[in-house]
Amino acid sequence: MPSGNENGEGGVSDGQKRIYHRKVTPEVEEANRSLLRLVANLENCELTDLPPLYDQIDHLIEHLFSSPPPPEAQVEVEFSYYGYRIELDQSGNVSLMKLATASESTE
Repeated sequence: MPSGNENGEGGVSDGQKRIYHRKVTPEVEEANRSLLRLVANLENCELTDLPPLYDQIDHLIEHLFSSPPPPEAQVEVEFSYYGYRIELDQSGNVSLMKLATASESTE
């Protein structure tokens, strides 16, 4: 599948589902913000328009990057946020699958 970057490049349309592949820098200080930037870019909105990520997954992403398991563990986290199913691995690879529009996900 095509890959892309944080600026909204690289996506695949599979019928109604859209899957986007991105890469974030796996740094503790920027982990949540980088992921939120990806969603904001895909939704064409500001970061401040999105609900807080910590309400959904607390500090899970920060913990993944603060003391990552060995590479051979191949750890991935998967969760839903703002109409996306998000998969993130310990190397910073992100897949975002559009499940619903943002307005549908907040109803």
